[in-house]
Amino acid sequence: MGNPLKQNSGLGLIEMALVIVGIGLGLNTAPVNGVAVAAVPPARAGTASGILNTARMVGATLGVAVLGSLFAAYAGQQANTIESFLAGLRAAMTAAGVAELLGAAVAFTFIRANSLDAKK
Repeated sequence: MGNPLKQNSGLGLIEMALVIVGIGLGLNTAPVNGVAVAAVPPARAGTASGILNTARMVGATLGVAVLGSLFAAYAGQQANTIESFLAGLRAAMTAAGVAELLGAAVAFTFIRANSLDAKK
């Protein structure tokens, strides 16, 4: 009978989207580290880098836990049909997108406020 997830599921599309997200995250890591280290005095560069990496790892761990739980809640105990799998994936990715947008809004607000204060 075959794998029910591969029957007309568009699995290739999901895989491509996740590859693009992975590439974007990989390209984002170095510039974020550079900005964090450049924003502090040279004597504190190691501390800034350590705090940033700790925050990144805690965020990634919490993200996997929360989004995995959300996926399981919507997909059910056995995500063996495409409908249940996609329901869980849709819920997890929607929540992740909302969290990203909220984070971007907070960052934009604080970065803009700090840059305006620095120009005065």
